Amino acid sequence: MFWADRIAKEIISSKKYKSYWVDDMKTPSGRVHVGSLRGVVIHDLLYKAILEQGKTVTYTYCINDMDPMDGFPVYLDREKFYKYMGWPLFKIPSPEKGVTSFSRYFAKEFIYVFNKIGCFPKIIWTSDLYAKGKFDNLIKICLNNTDKIRQLFEKQYKNFKEKDYFPYQPICPNCGKISTTKIYKWDGKYVYFECRENNVVYTKGCGFKGRVIPEKQNGKMPWKIEWSAHWKTLSINIEWSGKDHMTQGGSHEIAAKISEAIFHYPTPHAKSYEHLLIGGKKMSSSKGIGASAKEVSEILPPELLRFLMVRVHYNQTIDFDPMGDTIPGLFDEYDRCAKAYFESGDELLSRIFVLSQVDSLPKKHLYLPRFRTIISYLQQPGTAVLTRLKEDKGEDLTPDEKRIVDERIHFAKLWLTKFAPPDFKIEVRDDIPEEAKKLTPPQKKYLLDLAKIIGSSVKAEVLQQNLYTLAKKHKISPPQAFCAIYLSLLGRTAGPKASPFLLSLDKSLVVKRFTEIGKL
Repeated sequence: MFWADRIAKEIISSKKYKSYWVDDMKTPSGRVHVGSLRGVVIHDLLYKAILEQGKTVTYTYCINDMDPMDGFPVYLDREKFYKYMGWPLFKIPSPEKGVTSFSRYFAKEFIYVFNKIGCFPKIIWTSDLYAKGKFDNLIKICLNNTDKIRQLFEKQYKNFKEKDYFPYQPICPNCGKISTTKIYKWDGKYVYFECRENNVVYTKGCGFKGRVIPEKQNGKMPWKIEWSAHWKTLSINIEWSGKDHMTQGGSHEIAAKISEAIFHYPTPHAKSYEHLLIGGKKMSSSKGIGASAKEVSEILPPELLRFLMVRVHYNQTIDFDPMGDTIPGLFDEYDRCAKAYFESGDELLSRIFVLSQVDSLPKKHLYLPRFRTIISYLQQPGTAVLTRLKEDKGEDLTPDEKRIVDERIHFAKLWLTKFAPPDFKIEVRDDIPEEAKKLTPPQKKYLLDLAKIIGSSVKAEVLQQNLYTLAKKHKISPPQAFCAIYLSLLGRTAGPKASPFLLSLDKSLVVKRFTEIGKL
């Protein structure tokens, strides 16, 4: 059983909840990296699995846009934006006209990407919750329990030494910064604060002293407290987190303690999930490390990007490196799951295919040409890819199949241009390579027999078997056999998978080349 289906059944069977509210969240401190998509998809899978059980369930995505800009994105104009360090993200101007704020600009880019891969949670802006007074009562509860919250932090973190800590940060009305303010008094109505010059290392306060009523958008709770305030305010009862938040003594643990001890709200159902890495590296939105969700969404079709997340269990790391043969391999895995679905094969693979769909499920069996085959066809001068694929299928492509083929052609061209390793670059030599003339007599006889088989219009599966059968017949190893093929056509010892590669080429050219070399 697929993990989301199993966990949905466990949650429902627990009978702890009358209705279900799934939530995820993100601070839009810059371009959102593709790793953040993993949380969106995991929560989407949980939401849909509960929905399929006939239960009432809500899925929200909270944008934490009241948080301060505390790291400067390397791709921003420093002269224009550095002055906003320490400001709440929702008050910083957008990098481009037409969007109301910095946070909306980057959040909407991310929302567009996860909508594109079939995730449609209700978007909640934290700044709106503050503006509507949704947190007002909880802010006062926190301030009235300041000593208790301090004690919770002291027990949680051995290095917590802030005896003057208050669980609230006002926005300075003079300079607009939130990260530089420090409360020194709460009288039950007002918080009294100073905008300190040395409160944080990345910006300086203006020295202003004043008081504000801690309500609406006058300030915010620290995020570890605000996290639990989200749970209480929205009645969230399912929210998972990346493993860095879920470690013992981590941010989720203190949020859970505050939720239960201060707000008297039960901690939502939670598990930790592993990260998505790009080439083995964790990513950062503000530091520009890694690929943004938008960038990755432009090199994979939507269903493949969703499949990248769905196919791997939540407690396993996804390491995606677009260089090399990762993307062709991803297409192969997707097609294997599609085959299981169309042919009523492996139930888990079939379920993964179903949950990877962005649009409605196909009603009929679809012809899905291998991505690698399309790559090969694209590199043959004068080859009409659609015509060759029609020949491979044995009949006309349906409109849905043609749409898929057009999409794969687009992404194959992109992959060849940006990510393909040398072994995938197919440049068939116009003449017989010198290296091929030095093949052993058994290798040359192998090519002669292979030319006869290719000339008889053999199918890919049969040809693949014959490649090995002929090698055994002529007493050469498979590597020696494949080396003879690649040296004859490409002038190198390695290349793409042999059978689809050979069938993707002009048959008369292959037969002529193998026959000529075989007779040398």
